[in-house]
Amino acid sequence: MTQSVSAQSTSGGTDSTSGGSTTTSTTGSTSGSSGSSSSCSVPTRQVSLHIPDEAAPPGGVVQMKFLVTEPTPITSGGPRVPVPTGPVVTGIQLFNPTGDVSGVAIVSSSMITIASITSTGTQGSDYPIMTIALTLPPTLSAGNKFSFGLDPSSTWTFGLLGTATLKPMLPATITVGGSVSITDVVPGGGMLPAGSVVSVQGIGFQSGTQVQLSDINASSISVASPQEIQIVLAEPTQMTGKKIRVTNPDGSRDTYFSYMRGIPLGQSSQPLLATAVPIFSTATHSQAAFAFAAATPSEFSGVAVENQNLAPATLTFTLFSSSNAALGSSTVVIPSGYRLMRDMEELSGVAPPPGSYLVASSDLPVQMFGFLGNTVTGTVVPYVALSSQP
Repeated sequence: MTQSVSAQSTSGGTDSTSGGSTTTSTTGSTSGSSGSSSSCSVPTRQVSLHIPDEAAPPGGVVQMKFLVTEPTPITSGGPRVPVPTGPVVTGIQLFNPTGDVSGVAIVSSSMITIASITSTGTQGSDYPIMTIALTLPPTLSAGNKFSFGLDPSSTWTFGLLGTATLKPMLPATITVGGSVSITDVVPGGGMLPAGSVVSVQGIGFQSGTQVQLSDINASSISVASPQEIQIVLAEPTQMTGKKIRVTNPDGSRDTYFSYMRGIPLGQSSQPLLATAVPIFSTATHSQAAFAFAAATPSEFSGVAVENQNLAPATLTFTLFSSSNAALGSSTVVIPSGYRLMRDMEELSGVAPPPGSYLVASSDLPVQMFGFLGNTVTGTVVPYVALSSQP
C-alpha cells in the first residue's frame, strides 16, 4: 500500500536510477575437432548487480543499493566494497525476500568485507540485496563526485552450484549536492505494533515534501521539522526492508530502505570485533544453542544479539560441556535498539573447551546468530544455531 502527504519545499538534491549493470549467466561448453584434442571449459557462474547513482547534500547520507538484475540463488556471500576517501560508513544491511539472511561486515578505512549466510537464498526482487549507508562530511563542497562499486574479487555461493564471481560492471557515482537526504529511520526494523511512531530522520524536509511508503499502512504522516518526518503506523508492521521515498516540489527526492541500525552495547575485548558490524536477519528467538566451532588457537566462537523490541530484553548466556554440564553463565540486559557481539568466554566467564556449546535465553524474542572469528585471517563468519526456539 502506498500513501503520501503533501508539504512545501524549495530545494533539494535528486536521486537517480543510473549506474553500472550486467547480466547473470551460468554457462559451459564442450568443444573439439577432428585431429585435435577436445577441451571442456569450466562452467562460469557470475552475479550481475546494478548500483544506482546517488546524491545528498553535505552532511547528508547516501544509501548505496545493490540490486540483482536477474533471479539469483545466492545462499552465501563474500562481497568486498572499497570505501571512497571522504564519505564515512554509517550502516550496512542485507536483505532477501524471507528476511533470513545474516552476516558480518569487517570495516576498515579503505575496504568493507562481508560474509553472509541464508537458508532460503536470494532471488531477483524489487529491493536491494544489500545497502551501505555513507555519511558525506559537512565540509565537502557541492559538486564533488565519488566513484563507488564492488571489488572484482567479490564472491558468492549458489548453493550446490558452487562459487560465483562478479561480472564486470561500471561503478556508481555519488554526487554532493541538493538539500534532501534521509539519514536514518528509527525504529527502522523489527515488528512494531499499531500506533507506533516511526521517525524518518534527515536533512531538508519541508512542509510540501511528498512521502511515499511501500507496504506500510500509516494512519498519519507529518513533517515535524526540517530534520524529521513522523509516521504513525495503522497496523502491526515489520519495518525491515520497507521502502520510503521523499520528494520535494522541485522534483528532488531520496529513497531509503529501512532497517535497525543497532547501537553497540559496550565493546568486546577481542580487537577483531572492534571493526566488525553484525548484520541481523528478521528472525527472532527466545532461546538458541551455538556450538563452540573454534579449531585452532587463532579462532574463537561467539554470539551476536540485537534487541529489536521496544522494551529492554534480559538474556542469560550459559556455557555447557559436551556432557551437558553447566560450566559458567552471565546475565545481560540489552536496551531497545542495542546490540552486542562477544566471544563465548566473555559471555560465560569460562574459556570454552572443545565440544562445548553456549545457550542464549531471553525473556523477549531477539535477533541472534553465532560467528567464528579468526585473528590470523582477520575474518568473522556467521553460522546458524544448533537449535532454536521462537
